Amino acid sequence: MTTDNSKKAQISDFLMEEEMKSINLPNESLKPFEPETDFVSMMQKFKDILNNKDSDWTLQISIINYLRRVYKFEKQVFSQFFYGGKFYQKIIELIDSVRSSVAKNVLILLNEIFSEPQCTQEEKNNSFSLISLVKATIPHLISKINSNKSFLKADSNICLESIIKNIKYLDVLLTFMNLMNTKKANDAELLAGLSEKMIKNLGKDFFVQNTQFNELMKCVVLFYEAQKNTNIKKSKEILNCFVEVMGKDEFNQKMEKCTKKEKDNVKIIMETKVVEIKKKTRTNSSLHFRKDINERKKNFRLSKCHENKPNKSLTIKIVGIGKNSVISDATEPIKFNDENIVKND
Repeated sequence: MTTDNSKKAQISDFLMEEEMKSINLPNESLKPFEPETDFVSMMQKFKDILNNKDSDWTLQISIINYLRRVYKFEKQVFSQFFYGGKFYQKIIELIDSVRSSVAKNVLILLNEIFSEPQCTQEEKNNSFSLISLVKATIPHLISKINSNKSFLKADSNICLESIIKNIKYLDVLLTFMNLMNTKKANDAELLAGLSEKMIKNLGKDFFVQNTQFNELMKCVVLFYEAQKNTNIKKSKEILNCFVEVMGKDEFNQKMEKCTKKEKDNVKIIMETKVVEIKKKTRTNSSLHFRKDINERKKNFRLSKCHENKPNKSLTIKIVGIGKNSVISDATEPIKFNDENIVKND
């Protein structure tokens, strides 16, 4: 604790009071820096703190708030320190913090990064680092979708939607599609849905001009081959999404340049008829029979009430099948009195 307090004292001069105290600091509360701000010294202190996995969680939140301010007002500085030396990896690890408030603040920072379409020219030039950040972040976001904390689930969804909308790179789509090949059925379905959304958002021109279409088809085929019976439906939906976005002619032209394996498997997937298996439900006749039995039980109990035997127990059972069944004394205890009838537990 003494060590944490000393570290907090070392960085307190660099931070606004709000950054030291606020768990969910609004973006509009972030303020510009003074011209003489020493970012180099500050970032080095941050690295030292984050390298210690047992560092105080309030320190971690203060660092995240500071990084949000740097991103908002000093994007060139942010790119230099955040991506340089893979500093961002330390931040991403905090998504899995046992402190949900720390995880939430990381998600806020990431969403602010992902929410700007292609960001600035500086980050366009630094697109490789931005893509690396996205690729490293997506598995953590998918994991948080299954969190029992509803606010983390919501914030993770927001981040994923921002990625799909604004980070328009093939490597991002390939990340979604490669991750589909998992044994976790819910995750696979989620990732397939996210892939379809991104395909639609990228649009026809993106795929017509792209030279790595075979890599996309390879992902679909790998997903299909992993569990054919289970994944056939989603595989076909993704392929149909490509056809819908690109047009059938453009899709077929791209397929001509794919390898034989991809061609053959895509053809099998597209020609396979997917049969929907409906879950069994009660038929009208069974529901009617159950309603009839319950009504007859109720009438039987009420008739016993009129025999003026309050505070005594009554047991009944159904004898026979269907319409031929009758109600008689049996094993299910029922208490009743003059005003109501209550079933014994």
